[in-house]
Parts: sequence; C-alpha cells; structure tokens
Amino acid sequence: MKVFFTLLMAGVLVLMLEGALATILPPPWCPDLRLLAVICIGLRWQGLAPGLALAYLLGSSADVLSGSLMGLHALLSMLTFLSAVFAGRQLNLKGLFPLMAFAASVSFFYGLALYAVSIFFVSGIQFVPQWLWENLLHSLVNGLFAPLVFEALTRLAVWAGADDSSERALFLETSRGPM
Repeated sequence: MKVFFTLLMAGVLVLMLEGALATILPPPWCPDLRLLAVICIGLRWQGLAPGLALAYLLGSSADVLSGSLMGLHALLSMLTFLSAVFAGRQLNLKGLFPLMAFAASVSFFYGLALYAVSIFFVSGIQFVPQWLWENLLHSLVNGLFAPLVFEALTRLAVWAGADDSSERALFLETSRGPM
C-alpha cells in the first residue's frame, strides 16, 4: 500500500513538473513524464489490478489538468499500462535501447490514439500533416527520457518497500507441471 501511494504521489508530482516544463519548452520537445511513469510502472509493477488503478488515477489527473475529453487520458493510460505489462513479459526490455525504443513507440501510438479520438468527438479538428511530424519528434523525446524516469521510479519504489529485483518470475512448463 505504501508503494502504491508513493508512486501515485510521484506520478502527480511528475505531472506538475511536466506542466512547469511545458511553459519553458515548446510542445514537441517537452517529454510526457506522466506517460513515461505509466509505462515504467507497467514494466515494474507486480500486480495487475493495483497497477491498473494507479494508471487510471494518473490518467484521470491528466484529464483534470489538461482540459481534454474527460476519461480519455485515463482510458489510454490503462491501455498503455496493459501494453507495458504484456510487453515486459514477452520482450527483453532490460537494456537502455530496447526501453527507449519501446517508450518511443508507445508514445507515438498514444499520440495517434489521442488525435484520432479528438478528431472523432471534437468538431473543428482536422488532420494536419505537420502534427504527424511533431508526434514523431515528441515520441523520440519521450524515448530519450524513458531510462531516466524508469530509474527514478524504480529507486523510489524500492525505497518505499517494493521488491528489489525487477525480474518477473518466469514459469517453465515441463511434463510434471510448472517449475
């Protein structure tokens, strides 16, 4: 429980830091720290239900502060968390470059989904080719910041009492059952 609330407060602080950075850096160059926190929590978190609740709360706080469609960031944060959980189980994302590539690709698809839903529900938004280039730049910036956010959140979670190993158990099927 202590780890949950520590990561929730860290996520809200990261969201406020992102808002402060957005006043200094133009939009494609400012990293989406909350999204990176959700990705890193998905790669690190052991339980599915509390992790989904944490992703929902971080997404809802982004909904409240961003002024976008209510529930959009919450839904996309939960989908991002689930993709990180399942990719972390199937792919070797332990290195620096695989983590950066995964965070950049998830950020790119997050931006596409955000834009597609906004076009569908909000009148007056049209497709602009310049936006695709800015989304690509934004996802690359997110990929560059992913190892820093992952390391910071891992250290914070271990400080709060989480398991020190970031390895998930790998069950091997044998003829006698799981090992």
